[in-house]
Amino acid sequence: MTKFFLQIMGLGLLFGLLINQASAQDVQAPGNEQTVYISDDLYTFIHAGPGRNYRIIGSVVAGTPVTLLQRNDEEGFVEIIDDKERTGWVDNRFISATPSVRESVPQLEEALQQAQSDVAQTREQNDLLNQQILDLSSRNEQLQSRLQEIQQQHSDVQQELASIDNKVQIEWLTRGGIIGLGGIILGVILMLIPRKRRRNDNWM
Repeated sequence: MTKFFLQIMGLGLLFGLLINQASAQDVQAPGNEQTVYISDDLYTFIHAGPGRNYRIIGSVVAGTPVTLLQRNDEEGFVEIIDDKERTGWVDNRFISATPSVRESVPQLEEALQQAQSDVAQTREQNDLLNQQILDLSSRNEQLQSRLQEIQQQHSDVQQELASIDNKVQIEWLTRGGIIGLGGIILGVILMLIPRKRRRNDNWM
């Protein structure tokens, strides 16, 4: 019985050594540090070793960016360096490769503020362009009105010139008629004036 018990103990120790070797192979080699984030829980504890049976050396608030040093997939823990430069192990379930809400919200707020600033600037530029369009429209209406005035003045001048030309023609015709009539009257008068008879010398 005692011999059988010792054999069982020996197999147990051998099995334990095999598990330790497998665990050592599962541990990520150091030197491949990367930035990861504590997931959106309230906080998680940092342990001195890869397991909950190791003493707690602190806690990390949710959303805090931490540096990943290595993984222990057998125990489900990862070794990190937190924002306070503490090195320890946390549960792998609380690690995320994407920024948490705590990390993303400030960036989203900054992007929102930038977008609002861009919108305000665009509105200001749009208002300025609308004002310029109104000014140009008003200027165009003034120019159109001035053009109509010039066209009306041009039409009036054309009519006045035509009227003057007609008056000149009538005046010339009138003068010509008067001169012609005067000539006719003068001719008639000359014809009516008796001519002097020539004296005939009578030699008889």
